[in-house]
Amino acid sequence: MAVATLGLAGAPRSAAAESPPNVIIIYTDDQGTLDLGVYGSTDLVTPHQDALAESGVRFTQFYAAPVCTPSRVGLLTGKSTQRAGVPDTLVAVPGQTAGLDPSQFTLVDLFGDAGYATAHMGKWHLGFAKDKQPLAHGFDHTFGHLGGCIDNYSHFYYWRGPNRHDLNRNGEAVYYPGEYFPDLMLRETKEFIDLHRDQPFFVYFALNTPHYPYQGDPQWLAHYHEQGVPYPRNLYAAPYPPKTISSAASSPISRPSACGNEPS
Repeated sequence: MAVATLGLAGAPRSAAAESPPNVIIIYTDDQGTLDLGVYGSTDLVTPHQDALAESGVRFTQFYAAPVCTPSRVGLLTGKSTQRAGVPDTLVAVPGQTAGLDPSQFTLVDLFGDAGYATAHMGKWHLGFAKDKQPLAHGFDHTFGHLGGCIDNYSHFYYWRGPNRHDLNRNGEAVYYPGEYFPDLMLRETKEFIDLHRDQPFFVYFALNTPHYPYQGDPQWLAHYHEQGVPYPRNLYAAPYPPKTISSAASSPISRPSACGNEPS
């Protein structure tokens, strides 16, 4: 996970101090705790994530529930998953009504109450019913999938039939067949930031990578094959470089000067 805080570009020091920072959480899915170069990995190419870690603060001692739903519950509520009422991963089955209750105070409430524009981008996995979805929790904008994963090109959930499309914007299905989902996330986030340049914003950017399905760029699959990285780690590794996570880390959403901001 990376947290970027951005302030207003060119503002006098006193004005910058009074202006609330923009906040972007880049949340990766099923990434190993040591699977960055900055943490000692020698077989993964992670330059942009390493740069974020080296220029910021690293938290290395913490309690975690390292599976899909509970980890997100802990991140957004600051509570143990049991106290927040969602102790285990939600299963995507028709009629599922469980999930994080909107009565729980979350980061989106914190930022929304402070006047921020708020957006969820990417994976949700905190509830499938309308009253458990991102808009019900107070997000101003949401784009992504409700379940635990999707195929990154068809945007269908294939793993517990029947197969079903799971790509939505603000509660309505949207269709971009053949387009790579992390690229769609970047595009949507840039548009959201452009729309809210005149107010502080909070973006929860929750990637579906490197979680299954392992759909990396062909050039990086070839790279890891040439480097002799064994199966299945070669498939797990391929989404790390520019096509997915590193694109987020190096894109205008986390480069302050590129989106009209500079570090506060």
